Amino acid sequence: MSRPNISRSLILALVCSILLAVPASAQHFQQVKGTLVSVSAGRNEVFGFDTKGQVWRYNAKTTTFTKIKGAFLVDIAVGGGTLSQLDEIWGVSSSDAVLHFNYSTKTFDQITGTLSQITVGVGHEDQCHPYEVWGINSNQNVFRYDYCAGQFEQIPGILTQIATGGSDVWGLNNGQIFHYSFSQEKFAELSGSLTQIAVGVNDVWGINGDQEVFRFDPNTGNWILVGASSDQVAAGGDGAWLIAGSDNVYRFDSSSESFVELSGSLKSVAVGSGAGIFGVNSANQVFTWVRP
Repeated sequence: MSRPNISRSLILALVCSILLAVPASAQHFQQVKGTLVSVSAGRNEVFGFDTKGQVWRYNAKTTTFTKIKGAFLVDIAVGGGTLSQLDEIWGVSSSDAVLHFNYSTKTFDQITGTLSQITVGVGHEDQCHPYEVWGINSNQNVFRYDYCAGQFEQIPGILTQIATGGSDVWGLNNGQIFHYSFSQEKFAELSGSLTQIAVGVNDVWGINGDQEVFRFDPNTGNWILVGASSDQVAAGGDGAWLIAGSDNVYRFDSSSESFVELSGSLKSVAVGSGAGIFGVNSANQVFTWVRP
């Protein structure tokens, strides 16, 4: 596979990026009561699941997680919330069943279909797609949820990973990079190779097989190298974040166009679009990013 195109003029940014720590003592991670394996954050909602797969919902007023009765998931997606609509919460069970959170009953309803991965974001200005809900099944087939039909519809293509954000949809297939064209209603392949992709509100990030971090430049269609030695990239309305090295945490600083190191140690991070930044450490303890 070919590697992403690199803007050599910005290689110098690597020197002052994630390898250099910039103190941010005024901001910090604060522990939240409870233990979770994974957390997902949107505009107003934060959900997660524990080692048994039990689902928990965050209460911002009490700063605690409350268990959702009878819900067990292995993948969860939260997002799509705006000033005019609530976040959507979708999940996948260990048997690949698809579940959708019901705000009225505060439980999850099973939806027809089977998926192994699911993602949700803001809709693409389409009456039948107020949210972009996409998933991949065990055969790597791609599906998009149609709210008018009340079902998932298969989209041509094969993907191993899918991500959505800012009314945009991206995917990977064993390193190959794909971007969904709403006008052509199909995925188009882009040059480069990535092992992980994350879509923010106005930006797209990726990590390749050498753990190098890239940001997509829509003006040139190139991937710009911005960092190295990273394990996870996450993006949302609350910015772009990295996990690197021994669970070190970094946040992208737009003023310096580089990643700066923060205090704390996390194995994963979830970036919301208003609900905040949440992370889980190696002991499955949960933390939230606090600004003064």
